[in-house]
Amino acid sequence: AVAMRAEVEVVQGFVSACSSGAATWEAAVDEVVERAGVGHEAGFAFVSEACVDAAQGFGIIVERLRERLGARTLVACVGNGAIGQSGAADAPPIEAERGMVISVGLLKEAGATPFFLGARASGDVELINRKANDGDVRSMLVFADPFTPVEDMLASLDESFPKVVKAGGISAAIQVGEANKMAVMASMAIAAEGAPLRLVSEGIAGLMLTDVDVHTIVCQGCCGVGPAVRVSEVQGPVCTGIGGRPANEALQMIFSSVDPATRTKMQNFLTIGLGNVGEAETNLGDGDWLIRGITGVTPEGGLVVGQGLEEGKPMRFHVRDRESAENDLALMMKRYCLERTFEGGSGEPMGCLLFTCNGRGEGLYGAKHVDARAAADAIGESCGQRVAGFFCNGEIGAPGLSMPREGSAARPTAVHGFTAVFAVLVPATK
Repeated sequence: AVAMRAEVEVVQGFVSACSSGAATWEAAVDEVVERAGVGHEAGFAFVSEACVDAAQGFGIIVERLRERLGARTLVACVGNGAIGQSGAADAPPIEAERGMVISVGLLKEAGATPFFLGARASGDVELINRKANDGDVRSMLVFADPFTPVEDMLASLDESFPKVVKAGGISAAIQVGEANKMAVMASMAIAAEGAPLRLVSEGIAGLMLTDVDVHTIVCQGCCGVGPAVRVSEVQGPVCTGIGGRPANEALQMIFSSVDPATRTKMQNFLTIGLGNVGEAETNLGDGDWLIRGITGVTPEGGLVVGQGLEEGKPMRFHVRDRESAENDLALMMKRYCLERTFEGGSGEPMGCLLFTCNGRGEGLYGAKHVDARAAADAIGESCGQRVAGFFCNGEIGAPGLSMPREGSAARPTAVHGFTAVFAVLVPATK
């Protein structure tokens, strides 16, 4: 009976399946197909570097998966590890950070259109513009390579699709050749029925969905310290003024006002959270800030932050450690439950995709599967078992919580580090 599962058409809206203990990549494909079944319109495949090495290429795995699953469209990427449901249909999801791992997340009905956007306005620009003009795209799931600066591309997609929630992750770096002559291998692929396989080594590959809404929960692993203030002076990548005071003076005032345990965290794990120009700092709750690391201090006491600094932006200091990550994860799941209850406007969740940093997992929490199994707290135990995703080199999503809202633009899409982005999949209500 088990062997026949791959021949039975799936009736659930979303299915996840993961193979984490196979001896070969071919066996991993067999196991995933057996668990996932067939009859999917579109889906995502997350493949570990170990599988790519064993197959001596990425394309052969993706083509085999799409053909065996019978999916009309499959977008795939290489990750440092993968996340998914392994074992029985009621088994909880696992995080497999190493080894021969393949995970898939498959949608029965999605209204999916695959696309590629490259640097310098290359790729499927005409298709993207046409879909933007049609106005029927409800959500977008995107994958990017680790070498191309994707912030400008995401900003372009935000401009073309201002109300569309976007989520995704940055793939692993697949390099071949000698150390001094490294060549970059494609780490993303688009496989579509009746079309040649598209291997993508730079830019963004993804799916535009017209029949599925995406709700994002972005957990950056941080907790706020001190009051919310504003950036008052900037010199390039350096924050020199906070709340009308020199940056080092403002920081020292906050440092002296907190308890000794928090001071220790500030000395070791200090970050900055930024809002957007025009946002009231009092309206930004825990989890809504865009977290950026402090990479240095100038001799004059300025804080080197890098991109995103702008005078007038709300800001708040944060700390990031295991305790902060656990608290942030629990808080954001509760916030999502409450907001979805009161916002309404969407159907019941089918499952979710999870894009989590390769710096999280067991190394952060000291325990396995923490992020993957937190989804059940947000969308219920049954749906929370249907999770698929991968360990990323950067995570994509707007800070805080995002849901489709009539008449309002989504918050700007950002690239994060040390973050878990949950993309909850919900049937779209027209």
